[in-house]
Amino acid sequence: MAGHRMKTHDTADDENQNQQAPAATIAHALDRWYARLGRQYGPLSRPQRRVMRLLASADDGELAGGEPPRVSDLADRLGMTAAGATRMVDTLEGLGYARRYRTAGTDQRQVYVALTDAGRHALREADAVFMQQIEVTLAPLSAAERMTLAGLLRRIADEAEG
Repeated sequence: MAGHRMKTHDTADDENQNQQAPAATIAHALDRWYARLGRQYGPLSRPQRRVMRLLASADDGELAGGEPPRVSDLADRLGMTAAGATRMVDTLEGLGYARRYRTAGTDQRQVYVALTDAGRHALREADAVFMQQIEVTLAPLSAAERMTLAGLLRRIADEAEG
């Protein structure tokens, strides 16, 4: 048996690799899809659009508690540092897309953030570009495949939220 090498794979290692293979394939595909979608959607960068989507959902009363978001809330919800969220709000405010404000009768240290009319317009434009990019990347899929993908992504998103 001099010419034969014995395989010393552990069965548990093989099972672990087999379980990780789909996750690794999905992770790689998501990275490639994310890159293909681009970094700019009309007037907004990808991170700006994320922050503004959250501000828009607050405007629509979709955030927990119905409270207007503070910069720290944006940071928490988006997985950013407080400093990063502050810089983003500074940028959006400089562009005229967001405004900071305080409410009367509350702790004046609390600074809230909201979209401006210009911000809502920019977000609608960015969303239209984003959806166009999504449609382009989904073009190779059949209608049934799109429905399956939508259902799976919705399920993952719902599980992540709670």
